[in-house]
Amino acid sequence: MRNPGFTLLELVIYLAIISGAILSFTYFILSVSNSRTKTYVAQEVHANGRTALEVISQRIRAANGIVSVTPTVLTLDFSTANPAKHPTAIDRDAGNTLRITEDTDGAPVVMTITSDDVTVTALAFTNLTGTGSRENIKINLTIAYDNPSGSSAFTYSKDFTTAVSVRQ
Repeated sequence: MRNPGFTLLELVIYLAIISGAILSFTYFILSVSNSRTKTYVAQEVHANGRTALEVISQRIRAANGIVSVTPTVLTLDFSTANPAKHPTAIDRDAGNTLRITEDTDGAPVVMTITSDDVTVTALAFTNLTGTGSRENIKINLTIAYDNPSGSSAFTYSKDFTTAVSVRQ
């Protein structure tokens, strides 16, 4: 009479199949988690870039004019549109955060535009104003996800560019 148990060969094959299935499932879960992380990082950078360009564009359109344009600082004239916010400067601080500084009744008020999760790695303003035309400013902005761990899943950077005219 034959023993109803498993042979050693059957047990080895069974363990190999189960181990392969567990390894495949584990790899799949790690891959999904990595993709989720990369998607979150890209969305965070894109959201900050869109918000930053929209806020800067709104400020430029609402200004009376441009006081000064340097490669890293844009100063806007709000002397008649909103005297309490004159002058308004847009730049990045030492921590690479994009900010707007308004001179409100002699006391500067600083507002950050980008979140703490990203850094502004490049910011450039270019005056595109021609002779006898409205004042136009080109904005180049590079935003990267703040990645203190150095993990490749958290490495993402995006360049944003737009041009805006003062509505005066």
